[in-house]
Amino acid sequence: MRPAAVVAAAIADQPRAQSVPMGLTATFAVSATGSSLQYQWAKNGASIDGATGSSYTTPATTFADSGASFTVSVSNTAGTVTSAAASLTVTARAPMSGDLRFQQVDASSTVNGWGTAGAAESPILSGRFAQYFAPSLGSPLYVGSGGSCGPTPVTDGTGCAWEFSEVPFTASSTNPTLLAGYASDFFDSLQADLTNTAWPNFGNGASPSTDSSVITSMDFEPANDLFAVSWIQSAQQSGFGFVQNTVTPAQFGAAAVQEGASSRVITAVSYNAGNITYVAYSWQADTSTLYETEVVNASPTNAPAAAAKLAAQGFIITATGTADAVGNVLLVGTRVQGDTMARPFVAVQGSAAVQTMMQQGYANIGVILDLTNATAPYTYLGER
Repeated sequence: MRPAAVVAAAIADQPRAQSVPMGLTATFAVSATGSSLQYQWAKNGASIDGATGSSYTTPATTFADSGASFTVSVSNTAGTVTSAAASLTVTARAPMSGDLRFQQVDASSTVNGWGTAGAAESPILSGRFAQYFAPSLGSPLYVGSGGSCGPTPVTDGTGCAWEFSEVPFTASSTNPTLLAGYASDFFDSLQADLTNTAWPNFGNGASPSTDSSVITSMDFEPANDLFAVSWIQSAQQSGFGFVQNTVTPAQFGAAAVQEGASSRVITAVSYNAGNITYVAYSWQADTSTLYETEVVNASPTNAPAAAAKLAAQGFIITATGTADAVGNVLLVGTRVQGDTMARPFVAVQGSAAVQTMMQQGYANIGVILDLTNATAPYTYLGER
C-alpha cells in the first residue's frame, strides 16, 4: 500500500492588523489548511517563545509595541508557508481593568462592542423614584438645554424629570455583570442618602452608596427640593471611596486639578444654587496613579466640539453636568499625567448611529440635549 500524500500547508485567512489601547492585549489569528500543522509566530521577524498555536495573544501592550509586525509560519512535512505581516497600532492608555471611574472607556464591557438592544432606550426618571438595570450599561443623566430637570413640563407635582439611556448586554466571564442605577429623592435627604447603603431600598445591595459603586452623574435642584443621581455598580469590584465638595464656579478648575493630584477622579458634577458640587473617587486597587484634569464650560451647541477637543488632548470625559441655571454644560476631562496621545471620539445623533457607536466599542460618556437643534436635539458622546 502506498502512503497517503501529505498536502502542503496553505493559509486560508491571513492575520489582520490590530489596534488596541495601551495596556490591553491584542490577538492575531490565522486560518490554515493541511495535515499535521505546526505554527510559529514571530514579532518583527523574531520567533516568539511558546507562540505555537493558530492564534497569538500579546502581553499587555506598551507604547513601544506600536508599529510592530506579526507573522506566523505554518508548516508540516510537505513544507512551510509564512503569512503576510499584520501590524499592531497602540492607542492611548486604557484605564486599569475594573476601574469604574472612567465611564467604561476601554473596559471589557465596551471595548469589543456592546449592547444587545437595537437602539438605546430613553426612560424618564420623575420626582422621587429609583430603578436599576442589570446587566446593563447606562448613560449619565442627559444634560443641556433647560438643565437636567426637564425639558418637558412635569404635571404630576414632582417638579423634575431626568432623561437617560440604558442598554442591556450579555454578561460573560470577560464581560462581567454591571448594574446601571438611577435614583432621586428630596434634596434635604442628600447627605443621608449618600452615606446609606440601604438607599434606595432595593433590598439586594443595589445602591450608589456602596464601595462597589461609582456615581456617574448627578443633578441638584434645591428650588424643587429634589436631586438625582446615576451610578454604575459591579459585583466584581470594590474599594471605591468618594469625596463630595462644593465650590464656587471660579474655584472648580483648581479643585479638579487638586483631586487629580490626589489620585482621585471626578465622576459627577452639578450646578447647585450658584455653586458647583462634585464627587470624586479614589480606588484602593490603584492609589499611586496621578491624574491631570481639565474643566470646560460650554453651551449645549458647542459641548460636542469641546468634548472632541479634550479627547484629542488625551483626556477621557469622566463627568458631564450642569454649569448654571440656563443649561450650559460642564465637561471634566481626566488623563494619566503625561498621557497626551489623542483618544478616538465620536459625537452621533439618531438610533442607527448610536448602534454603530456601540458596535465599534465607543463607551457612552454623555448625552447632550440642545433644543436649538429641532431636528436632532440629542447628541451621544462616545470615547475609546
